[in-house]
Amino acid sequence: MNREELEQKYNFQYPEIYNQLAENKMLDWGETGPDWYLTVFPELKKNPPLLLFGYDIEIWNDHHFVTASIEEMSDDDDYRNVHPNYQFVPFAKNGAGDLYAFQFDLQNNGEVPITFIPHDDEEAEVLAGNLQDFIFRQLLEAVTEIDEDSMFYEDDEEELKQNLYNQLKTHEPYLKPAQVAILNSIYQRDIFEYTYKTPNGHSFEAEGLLTFDEVAEIVNREITFDHLHKKFNYSKC
Repeated sequence: MNREELEQKYNFQYPEIYNQLAENKMLDWGETGPDWYLTVFPELKKNPPLLLFGYDIEIWNDHHFVTASIEEMSDDDDYRNVHPNYQFVPFAKNGAGDLYAFQFDLQNNGEVPITFIPHDDEEAEVLAGNLQDFIFRQLLEAVTEIDEDSMFYEDDEEELKQNLYNQLKTHEPYLKPAQVAILNSIYQRDIFEYTYKTPNGHSFEAEGLLTFDEVAEIVNREITFDHLHKKFNYSKC
């Protein structure tokens, strides 16, 4: 099933920016397999596809994954059991199996919000008003905690920064000029240590180019819209 057939079957249309990304092969992370990190990844680093260095995210380029997720979410026996009032079309997941999806029931003038759907909770959260702003948010969040688990990590900070700049170069056509300027400014910083607190009051040490508080401030200033941060129960149970 190709992209157009998928749209027709489930009665939606991908945003134009998603179509552009697909046509430009920005959704292609290469052939998966046990040697991906050693054989495919080194080449991808030179011209990173969509959110290769994002914050714990895997972009889908296989419509089978999209179809399977849509079918599962509409199945009464599935643990997500999504209420029919909501129209989600997943396009990515994280390491825990949580989904990132277009939420078409909130579509407004062609702008389709991006919503986070956890695998172990019936409460979803709207992360951005459109894919462009979601990409920007992901690039910000990716540099809050820089360690060996970061996809762009290198022992040498200059090489680490080069990975980020390579990604910004391939992503620039899909971002607003102001967003590119903000990211460029952040990438010029030195990595620094800071302490952050979780909602339960625990404190943790981190190293990054940006703090969580700074991300929140930038997000609220640059990509705000009516449903940003909205949380809601998506299940029909």
